[in-house]
Amino acid sequence: MQQRLAEALLYTKHTDDAEIQLARSELMSEIPLLNRMLVRVQIATRLRRMLDQADLHITVSRLVMLALLAGLMAGLAVSMLTISTVAVICAGIAAAAVPFVHVAYRRRRRLNAFLEHLPDALDLMSRALQAGHAFAESLHMIATEMPEPVATEFRKTYEEQNLGLSLKLALENLAERVPLLDLRLCVTAIMIQRETGGNLAEILEKVAYTIRERFRILEDLKTLTTSSRMSAWILCGLPVFVALAVTVMNPEYMGVLWRDPRGHNLLFAAGFMQLTGMLIIRKILRIKI
Repeated sequence: MQQRLAEALLYTKHTDDAEIQLARSELMSEIPLLNRMLVRVQIATRLRRMLDQADLHITVSRLVMLALLAGLMAGLAVSMLTISTVAVICAGIAAAAVPFVHVAYRRRRRLNAFLEHLPDALDLMSRALQAGHAFAESLHMIATEMPEPVATEFRKTYEEQNLGLSLKLALENLAERVPLLDLRLCVTAIMIQRETGGNLAEILEKVAYTIRERFRILEDLKTLTTSSRMSAWILCGLPVFVALAVTVMNPEYMGVLWRDPRGHNLLFAAGFMQLTGMLIIRKILRIKI
């Protein structure tokens, strides 16, 4: 009796911790009034989702305050060096964008890591089902045996189901937290199988095989487009290299651009066009399968 009571208390504690973590993950700000205001703003909700996908444990309000502080400090620093209003504004905007760029980078890296381990997770789930385990138990096995970030996301799904959420809603939440087409395909296949029946283990094996084949094709495309990507890097870096070289070899020639406010405007215009060209080249070279 004491052992059963201890197990029940342990399960209750684990459930309470899961509820606290799930509630805390939806927090926009530690200030209640500001949190209620941000919940109603759609952009704040998107930022909260991006922070969760990047696995950054900060609130939306702190991220926005950090961006505003970075922009203000950069603007003040540039205003001490030049009187150009355009330069001050551009520096402030660029510095304010750095925290959001960092979040986007962390998010993309984490999603790529999830996609890399997803076929192995599907294979583990398939083997668990073939061994006679329940679907919920296969989710728990992925949460305990797979590396991050797959383990964390499937652990959330497992805990949501334990807290009383239906399997359909738990899987839909997983697909929303991890917006990957391959995972959406997997979730759709599972939901169709739950409604119509069929061999779920075989379906998961085929989905894992399809994902691995797509990885193989992408690697082949990267190999075939190596020269094109190298040419793009050279085209993007050549203007910056030439500007630095001319500045070193003939400082007076480039000094006008650094001293004159009109030169500052020209430099920022050139930088904007350079950045636009880099984004266009990146868009052309990105191949989706």
